[in-house]
Amino acid sequence: MKKVLFIGVTKYNLEKDAHLRKKFEGLSRGIKPYILAKGKITMGKKIFGAEFYLLPPSPFFWIPAISLGFWLCLVKKIDVIVAQSPLMEGLAGTILKKIFRKELIVEIHGDWEVRKNLSKLAKIGLRNADKIRGVAQYLVAKAKKFAPDKPYFIFPTFTDLDEFLGERDINFGNTVLLVGRNDPVKGVKYLVEACAKIKKEFPDFKLSLVGEGLPEGKLSLEEVKRRMKNCYCLVVPSLSEGLPRVILEAQALGKPVIASKVGGIPELITDGRNGFLFKVGDSNELAEKLRTLLNNKELAIEMGRRGRDLVGENFSNEKYLENYIQMINS
Repeated sequence: MKKVLFIGVTKYNLEKDAHLRKKFEGLSRGIKPYILAKGKITMGKKIFGAEFYLLPPSPFFWIPAISLGFWLCLVKKIDVIVAQSPLMEGLAGTILKKIFRKELIVEIHGDWEVRKNLSKLAKIGLRNADKIRGVAQYLVAKAKKFAPDKPYFIFPTFTDLDEFLGERDINFGNTVLLVGRNDPVKGVKYLVEACAKIKKEFPDFKLSLVGEGLPEGKLSLEEVKRRMKNCYCLVVPSLSEGLPRVILEAQALGKPVIASKVGGIPELITDGRNGFLFKVGDSNELAEKLRTLLNNKELAIEMGRRGRDLVGENFSNEKYLENYIQMINS
């Protein structure tokens, strides 16, 4: 069984994050995971089938992190290093690879090109990787510009979708739902504008804005799930996205999604089949898509069913674990 060192800047809470158990206990069936990340100082705690080495977040995180990675590779005899971003993680992974001659896998979870000052780091990580994993096709296409001849693997970030797929008490209420945060990149204003355009036509429907800095605030995962399973549809009007987890969650609950045509979203939504796509920042087109969906509940239910089938077939917990272990062992 290969020993795999995961290097990332994720902040782990080993006491409260219930998803960690499912993820790492699942992965430990095929690999031996070691986690180097951020959190309350933890050195070698064995839990969920993994060993955790957590350092407190600080501007100087990478100085002790690389030293700790060096120690882990030397003492634990690591076989594979997984850099969970091509940026600083990719650089750290490259250094350890060069020193210990270990296999390096670089993961792409977001659009690193947005951060121009760090793009050179990304190229170093990608070009030194033995394998590259992207969470969406469009990210892989960008990475291939710098590392065209690498083996690529494409599957999404772990999301405990089994809890959503297992829900049976689904209702189509009178709420148009957005789950995000108060950030211009989330495009909230375009949804507000679109709803204002059709408000008189649909007086019984209301707009629900959930998330940090939004009117209804940040809610627990359980409460978000409750809102989703009782909403009519989810809207994701973002200006930039990777592969949004919130879309997968809504689809797993059998809800249609209307989203901007950006990033990895078109890989989850086929326009007119399991939801609607609209041009980024176009509140008029968004209003038209909402009008079509709100006028036809049968269409909404059918789109939701197709989205649920998509998630069940391609994005379940077991599918993620199967893909990950296969990538490590290939």
